[in-house]
Amino acid sequence: MTRVLFISSEPLGASIAGPAIRVLELARAVAAHCEVTVAAPGPSDAGDAPVELLEAGLSDFDRLLEALRGSDVVVAQRLPPQLLRYVARMPVRFVADLYNPQMIEVLEAFDEPGPDHRRAWRSMLGHLAVADMAICASEKQRDLWLGGMSLAGLIDLPRYRADPTFRSFVDVVPFGVPERPPRHSGAVLKGVWPGIGQDDQVLLWAGGVWRWLDPLTPIRAVERLRAGGRPVHLVFLGTGRPTLQPGRVPTTADAAIGLVRDRSLEHCVHFNPGWVPYEEREGYLLESDLGVCAHHDHLEARFSFRTRVLDHFWAGLPSVVSSGDSIGELVERRGLGRAVAPGDDEGFAAACAALLDDRQAYAAAAERVRELAPSLRWSEAARPLVEFCLDPPRERPQPARWTLVRATYGQYPDILADARDVGGLREVAARIPRHVARVLRHRA
Repeated sequence: MTRVLFISSEPLGASIAGPAIRVLELARAVAAHCEVTVAAPGPSDAGDAPVELLEAGLSDFDRLLEALRGSDVVVAQRLPPQLLRYVARMPVRFVADLYNPQMIEVLEAFDEPGPDHRRAWRSMLGHLAVADMAICASEKQRDLWLGGMSLAGLIDLPRYRADPTFRSFVDVVPFGVPERPPRHSGAVLKGVWPGIGQDDQVLLWAGGVWRWLDPLTPIRAVERLRAGGRPVHLVFLGTGRPTLQPGRVPTTADAAIGLVRDRSLEHCVHFNPGWVPYEEREGYLLESDLGVCAHHDHLEARFSFRTRVLDHFWAGLPSVVSSGDSIGELVERRGLGRAVAPGDDEGFAAACAALLDDRQAYAAAAERVRELAPSLRWSEAARPLVEFCLDPPRERPQPARWTLVRATYGQYPDILADARDVGGLREVAARIPRHVARVLRHRA
């Protein structure tokens, strides 16, 4: 049986965000066909997933290397450059999960250029150069990665001849939804959340309030809806990113909360100050009337995949979202709700009103959502990954050796720069002997 190792950069447990959710659910889908181990920083808990759990973070080089040597396939969203260099030389087949184009996301995340801006693209190209297969979340993302590979010389004649579609090298594995329907185990919003009545209408923002998103447009839209006499509430399900240090993923929660206070909207716009555990989110979804999500008009949106919006579809919720990204196009094309131009709070309010006030239109959208949901299950989303894992190993054309060397060793200046940023030249001097010793100890 194929032995597959998933490497997570974040712990697994009750409160997890997109990266860890994706690892857990893809591992669960692959485990139906293969023997699966998940390596994640401790403390971690894989729940009822049929996998073996190895508590090891990205800095646990020796433990991860040992796990790699006992695996046939490794799947990771990110590997440290030192480990990536070993993966390039080992017989293990590497799947780079690039569902999150970080080199574009960081452009929206920070005001000033910094290490993350300079290094993200080199890291992504390094993973593409070493990977036997790359997976991403949408066809738009696939085009992005194919363009980057072309410019980096990673689409060469031998690999093109092996597969002119290049689908076997870069394929789409989107986010998915659970196999089972959501369950309601007790009231959490209507008649329970302070200020929300049993018969009120709830718009749910089901994910975090990250800087590249636009929480202000739905807030202004709710203000318009309330002015029209509708008993509408907007609930933000999470404002504090789990597992990471505060500030590591910049948010616009403060700006959103400030707007609510300035406009005296505390009675109808509500913020959960923490993060709803993954297994508890379904109650909030089932008690909501519409799912909402908004973003600005920028490059990040074009290549994004709003993972938590899929929870709307899982729960049969029509959605009102910004247009211009993959999810907005899906909502518009399949009639799953309404897609509105970014920043148009008047249009956002009108779209919500059109669904809330017209029960026939609402029911039709909800029915289309329910029809779509089975095709979004993780077992379907993971199919290209499962097929790769089950495919017998075979000789596959590799990029030129110099391309691999540049992609792996070329990241070492970033490693030294990180060390300098952390502890100055003394830290650089301390790390070099440790790395040399590691190379001598783990000749591959």
